[in-house]
Amino acid sequence: MKLLRQILLRVLTTHVAWPILISIGLLCTVSILALELVSPERASRQQVWLAVGGGVLLISLLPHYQVIGRIAWALYGFTLLLLVAVFLAPEVAYTHRWFTFPGGTLFQPSELAKISFVLVLAWYLRHRKDLHTLGGLVVPFLLALIPAALILQEPDLGTALLFPLVLFAMLVAARARMKHLVTIAVVALLALPGAYPFLRPYQQTRVLSQIKVVTGQAENDAAYIMGPGHQPYLSKIAIGSGGLTGHGAEGGRAITRSLPEAYTDFIYAVVGAEWGFVGCTLVLLFYLGFFAASVEIAGSTRDMFGRLLVVGLACMILAQATINLSMTVGLAPVVGVALPFVSYGGSSLLASLLAAELLLNVSVRRNSKQ
Repeated sequence: MKLLRQILLRVLTTHVAWPILISIGLLCTVSILALELVSPERASRQQVWLAVGGGVLLISLLPHYQVIGRIAWALYGFTLLLLVAVFLAPEVAYTHRWFTFPGGTLFQPSELAKISFVLVLAWYLRHRKDLHTLGGLVVPFLLALIPAALILQEPDLGTALLFPLVLFAMLVAARARMKHLVTIAVVALLALPGAYPFLRPYQQTRVLSQIKVVTGQAENDAAYIMGPGHQPYLSKIAIGSGGLTGHGAEGGRAITRSLPEAYTDFIYAVVGAEWGFVGCTLVLLFYLGFFAASVEIAGSTRDMFGRLLVVGLACMILAQATINLSMTVGLAPVVGVALPFVSYGGSSLLASLLAAELLLNVSVRRNSKQ
């Protein structure tokens, strides 16, 4: 208990920790208020997950982040086993993404895999001297591609996309040669159309639908509006109808009642309908505050493992939020990515809180061995 009090005191007296804590608190508050609008029962469950996540956050602050780093390979291997084992679990919504526990509780191992990937990659890169060569990039790419490939088979395209994005951010922070990274990125983009035949039929439909949106062919296309574009179409209506300050609780409930998945992937549309442009902008500012504080932590951390850990976790949260917000407003195809700290779901919320805990862990121990 004495150690926990000392760590909490450090957190509360570390100025850069406060923007993280405030941003998380505000985003979680938005989550509960929005869920109360569309699904009060899920709002109650989310509060339970918040309490559990808060306890996990406090406990996981106790060990030094370096101690956690020493078991990074074991955690990575364990999550790979979970990603394989989930294919033996019963299907949920025609996918193999979740383990189902008694009482109907679902656990999504890909959420834990994101955290373990950042940990193991940061630990591997911390002392590497060969990142200026292409050969030195082989292991980092394998560390990302193995879990991403397993997650893609579940199928979960949105979560799989996070791994290469975070990989590139961490390699840049580790001072890998930019010309190598740019070359790999260009080759990957040029090869991207070749991956189309390997997508599931519904994923291909979403890609084609997004092309229609970009080219302006979807505006008056009834087949698109009633088919693959139904969710983003209703989402944009909900956000646009909110105006400057939104409809309030009753009006927001009426607008979002017909929106599928309003409590998970499209919860930002609920924010837009209930609180309008002001609410949507505040949510964006909360994420920017979280990211800005993370940048300051990374910039002031001399230890390479701690710096890479912060960069990876912060970019993971930012990339996930960007993908979710883009698909909610119709700028990207629907890929099923939760909005961190806001969307309903225990696995997603716990993973986001664990990422925040590791950021705080680094922030209070940047110049300490305890």
